[in-house]
Amino acid sequence: MSIYAITVPCFAQMLRSLQGLLSKGEAHASELAYDSQNLLDARLAPDMHTLATQIRFACTQAQESVQRLTHQPLPVLSTPATLSEARGLIEQTLQALASADRELIDSSERTISIALPDGTVFDMTAHEYAVNWAIPQFYFHLMTAYNILRHNGVPLGKADYVPHMFAFVRAQ
Repeated sequence: MSIYAITVPCFAQMLRSLQGLLSKGEAHASELAYDSQNLLDARLAPDMHTLATQIRFACTQAQESVQRLTHQPLPVLSTPATLSEARGLIEQTLQALASADRELIDSSERTISIALPDGTVFDMTAHEYAVNWAIPQFYFHLMTAYNILRHNGVPLGKADYVPHMFAFVRAQ
């Protein structure tokens, strides 16, 4: 399976899922008459990032994967301050994914280096980067966003997380 196939379409379908999760969160806040901003500021533990930051990180991982694999400058994304900004960031990321050059991504053979603030550097092939870094990082932040919403009472289930699977349902 190509690098493009295991990254870009998966990131896009799961970001669309995240849009649905946020819509459900906003509806839940409205039903219970509380400010939906509380959800963006929520976190699972004191030393973890907020929902708003998890959304930014998920979008960053999706956009950075395309940029790194196509040898482009990395994007600098801002943490959304409102649910409207969060939806805008997700939409911006979906547009970036839609314009990704499949051929360029699949032909990437250079070493990809990830430098952390503490000076640690990871060197990987494009395939290793996609499988061992980009995909796990993306899903970590996506699942953390789901868990923050769920922890705050938003009535979510697996069907909300993977709504794209209903395209494959058939009766027995």
